[in-house]
Amino acid sequence: MLKTNISGTSCIGVFVSSTDDYFFSMPNLGGILTEKLCSELGTNLIETTIGGSITTGALMCGNNSGIIVSSHITTSEKEKIISKVDLPVKEIPGPINAIGNVVLANDHGAYVHKSLTDEAISIVEEVLDVPAIRSNIAGIPTVGTAAVVTNNGMLCPPMTTDAEIEQLQTHFNVPAYIGSINYGGPLIGSGLVANIRGYVSGEDTTGPELGRIEETLGFLD
Repeated sequence: MLKTNISGTSCIGVFVSSTDDYFFSMPNLGGILTEKLCSELGTNLIETTIGGSITTGALMCGNNSGIIVSSHITTSEKEKIISKVDLPVKEIPGPINAIGNVVLANDHGAYVHKSLTDEAISIVEEVLDVPAIRSNIAGIPTVGTAAVVTNNGMLCPPMTTDAEIEQLQTHFNVPAYIGSINYGGPLIGSGLVANIRGYVSGEDTTGPELGRIEETLGFLD
């Protein structure tokens, strides 16, 4: 477990993203922080901007089958990522570019923003190799900021209904529970980054919130 802030904010999910094998971050986090993040997540670090922006976590999403990114990504940025990952990397077309905010995925399924086009959803399914459905979570359309899911569990915002929890558990094939982040914040994905090896939360996350994260994502012995 690691609590931290990035670029002066506890909304760390804006700047970083992780799969089980790769950790993507904005450039120049700093040596000590980078070392701690990589150690906690047990992954290789890939520093990159997306479309020149340091909001790397908001502009990409991935699982163990592939990586999807904003259509604003430059050729050099994409080539850098491709050179460091053994996975397909593909842009999602359309006016919505904050892919990390509008797609939520593990190795079993994906939820996507209701405004994504049929073409965009087809690419999500192809690259991530999962079924994708248009939906929201607890009324939040930006499903990637609403929740965090790994192949071990899923943490959802407090207003998620029992019926939604049941649907989420079936689609993502993991147990799902409600919780919060950063002292009561409902947007879990904005302040939590996780994979099957570890997790990093915003520094304002409380002890009880950490306990729920560890229980939900399978880190309790």
